[in-house]
Amino acid sequence: MNSKLKDRVFKIPDNVLLFLKQQKDIPELDRNEHLLKTGQVTYGQLKRILYDLKKLNKITNLDQYNFYGGDLMKNWGLMTLTNERNLINDRESATRIANDISGLSGERQNPSIKRHTKNTLSPKVSLNMVNKPNSEKYSNAAMFSPSAFKLTEEIKRIKKLMN
Repeated sequence: MNSKLKDRVFKIPDNVLLFLKQQKDIPELDRNEHLLKTGQVTYGQLKRILYDLKKLNKITNLDQYNFYGGDLMKNWGLMTLTNERNLINDRESATRIANDISGLSGERQNPSIKRHTKNTLSPKVSLNMVNKPNSEKYSNAAMFSPSAFKLTEEIKRIKKLMN
């Protein structure tokens, strides 16, 4: 789900921007400058802001909490992310229901799963086989190897003992 949201950009509402403009500047933090210039926030930035707001103690660090946007930013951000995630879930479940109703479940693929194809043109060779070009795995030498002769001899001995 995060992969579908990672490129999204959200417009910050005017009341949150106005609140951010009213906060006193904290020299070591420059997050507000970017938010005020662009008036928008990306999905990753919004998640980070919400994480910071959650971890900050509102009582002891009220200036920093308000500098990040305070309760306005927190409530708007949580509501926005929840709505976007619900949209994605609803879209996937609607497609699933449409597939079931139409009876196309075998012909249409699950929209939430990315499909991949195997490259059948180039065989995969493990790294330990690269160093052994005359490997028993790729030749008929396995039938004439010493271990095969040893196994054959043991089988003959067991058969002889059973008779």
